Amino acid sequence: MRIVFVEIQNFRGIKKLDWAPATAVNCLIGPGDSTKTTILDAIELALNPRSYMFADDSDFFDLDVDRPIKVTVTLAGLPSEFRSDDRYGMHLRGWNAQETKVEDEPDERLEDALSVRVTIDKSLEARWSIFNNRIDEKESDPPTVRYKDAKQLATTRLGPYAERHLGWGRRSVLTQIGESTDSVSLQLASASRAAREAFRQGNQNVFNETVSRAEQLGKKFAVPIRDKYAAELDVQGVSITAGGISLHDGKLPLRRLGTGSSRLIVSALQHDAGGSHIALIDEIEHGLEPHRIARLLKHLKSPAIDVNTAPPPQIFMTTHSPVVIRELAASDIFAVRSKAGVTEVRSVATTAKDLNTAQRHLRHSPDAFLARRVAVGEGRTEQGLLRGLDAWWSLKGKDSFALLGAIAIDGGGNSKAPVIAEHLLDLGYEVFLLLDTDKASPADLINSVKEKGGTVFEWPDASSTEERIFLDVPWNTVIELVKFAEECEKSDSVRDNINNACKVQSLTEISDLTFPKSLDTNNFRRVLGTAAKNDSRPWFKDIARGERLAEIIAPYLDQISGKPLAKTISSLRQWVDA
Repeated sequence: MRIVFVEIQNFRGIKKLDWAPATAVNCLIGPGDSTKTTILDAIELALNPRSYMFADDSDFFDLDVDRPIKVTVTLAGLPSEFRSDDRYGMHLRGWNAQETKVEDEPDERLEDALSVRVTIDKSLEARWSIFNNRIDEKESDPPTVRYKDAKQLATTRLGPYAERHLGWGRRSVLTQIGESTDSVSLQLASASRAAREAFRQGNQNVFNETVSRAEQLGKKFAVPIRDKYAAELDVQGVSITAGGISLHDGKLPLRRLGTGSSRLIVSALQHDAGGSHIALIDEIEHGLEPHRIARLLKHLKSPAIDVNTAPPPQIFMTTHSPVVIRELAASDIFAVRSKAGVTEVRSVATTAKDLNTAQRHLRHSPDAFLARRVAVGEGRTEQGLLRGLDAWWSLKGKDSFALLGAIAIDGGGNSKAPVIAEHLLDLGYEVFLLLDTDKASPADLINSVKEKGGTVFEWPDASSTEERIFLDVPWNTVIELVKFAEECEKSDSVRDNINNACKVQSLTEISDLTFPKSLDTNNFRRVLGTAAKNDSRPWFKDIARGERLAEIIAPYLDQISGKPLAKTISSLRQWVDA
């Protein structure tokens, strides 16, 4: 079985959510408070009916208890016995995979589906039932999933701590894959008897005074005594339960393993317990190094061990790790956004121009997909410059990009940067796009970014970032920038770059890197900018160099507040602070 549609109403931070998840992996990404974990909790709540449910007013959206919580999960891939009339055949619905919607009446052209709903009203009591529009929800006794069938629907939850699954307790994975219940019960009963006998053979003198006094008081108050009082292990008090048995490595309980190792072994056991199951995993990267994250993801996406015909499990997970994003396919990743309680889950794959583009963006800039707001620079120079400005502003007491949920990334060039900007906008991110104009970017792409709400800045006068900097900063800063270029590249290389640019502009070549004030002309400043971005030996096309570039120019921005460089940087800061 698999989940084909999820509907959530008025549950915690979600006022409304309608989502058709993927059949295999559903990795939910998004900034804090985007309701990722709430989605997992809602699925678990709906598919794991229990006699107790500790709800309180804070579980209701906006604390409004007059609007009941409703979580409806629709499943397809039903076993044949579920579809029979004496089970749930009369309550089936239809799943339209092509249009990704649930139709209330089953049909030959549709896949049979069953909707399970949990409702919690102001009484804080949970009510589980089968749902379709043909059933009157006000019925006092609506149809429900049978207890033994509920075990097939139940999800497994792998959270930060997985120790309970390393014992034979109720609903642990070891119980699911192990011996018959009767055999385990006999073994436990024998262990209990052995424990009582061992206790009896021990030193009973330590209890004599207390036992004697209790017997005297019993006689005094006319309590019948059948034989003689004694200290014995109580049948109920020391009854050994399955939960008391745990998996050991030699004499070391596996629950004592590190968090990452515990999660790995539990996930392997869960995977082996059945080829087709639904698993929920919070922060899958928790406690794991990158190489073990990769191994776990590969394992989870594969069919169960030694099961050739079983479909892969359906996995719902959350992550804040760039490693996870790099390892997964674009079709596995979904961006979660919540606005005024309305939560949307958007596929990273289907929002891109094509699957290859989506995958390239994930591989190239995984960090971008974990932020709320993204400043897309054209290249590494721009990314480094923005990161350096962030560091400078933080030193001056302004809020950091990280605090405000923003990040600067390398857009990969003037033709690719608008593409990733548009992709991020389609996924619900806020985007600032900074472009050079020495080479024209596709106008249709730029217009599309603007139409979708992106903020676009392009340097005026057909200039690159390097040219803009050299054109606008004070002359003493120009000299400082050239000295920094000498640190990055050999002096001869810096001079050669400049002279090559001078030839193109028909300017007199220079003999050394000592610049008199007489060279302070617009033409020579542009030559320096052209030399800086030289294709073969660029001076600053590196993130670390871009950061240093920001350190050099930032102290002088107030002096050039009227120039394009300072105006654009000021606009960026306003966007970050908005």
